[in-house]
Amino acid sequence: MKPSLFFLGHDGRTPWVKEALQSMGYPLAESPSCEYFVLPMPAFDKTGQIVNGPAVSDFLHLLHPGMTVLGGKLQQFSPPSGVTNYDLLTDELLTCQNAAITAEGALELAMPLLPVTLYGCPVLVAGWGRIGKLLSQKLAALGAHVTVAARKQKDLAMICASGFTPLPIEALGSLSGFSIIFNTIPAPVFSSQLLQQTNPNCILIELASPPGGFDCDGSRTIIQGSGLPGKTAPKTAGFCLAQAIDRYLSKKEEFLHGK
Repeated sequence: MKPSLFFLGHDGRTPWVKEALQSMGYPLAESPSCEYFVLPMPAFDKTGQIVNGPAVSDFLHLLHPGMTVLGGKLQQFSPPSGVTNYDLLTDELLTCQNAAITAEGALELAMPLLPVTLYGCPVLVAGWGRIGKLLSQKLAALGAHVTVAARKQKDLAMICASGFTPLPIEALGSLSGFSIIFNTIPAPVFSSQLLQQTNPNCILIELASPPGGFDCDGSRTIIQGSGLPGKTAPKTAGFCLAQAIDRYLSKKEEFLHGK
């Protein structure tokens, strides 16, 4: 018998996560009297409260030793003694799947805003992490002229070898030639002074976690792309999340029962 799960808070993925877990044989509890709590991805909003859920102070009253809390970005949450945290974003497969969904969602954000096709469009992608790599590949497949900004020399070398134009972060200068800038770096990279050099019609899309890479003091419109998996492909993202939960629980149950 698989363990019961209690969901607290929700986002666009939640109905699909529940459906997938139920199809795997996991019972969904109606009350918080079970061993496992499932929080959203990410679990907490900007105010530190559970996304579309109760205040953290109320949540803490539901916990007791032996419980496990599952969710995304749980670093800021300190559980009571005897309660275990498991950050689902430590699952490497899930983070790669989310990166692929985010890259596709970024294209969905950009294309309706462009007066031209992506084919032949000069685009800058800042960052050579999972999202930056996948997004650059998708843009190039659509015929965009892709420049990728990165800091490390080995990344710049791989960017060049992958067929993109490399641009050292420290060499960011005039940005007037780009129609779109996608940022995937979770640190201020584009100052207000730097953004003044962009074309006024340049589309700025933020894909990184706060504080993000655009520091423009409200002088420019930033298209926020945070949480794209739950917005643009909630069913796919929900299924991937359910698989990650199942991987964790299956391994834990095997360990507890000595299998």
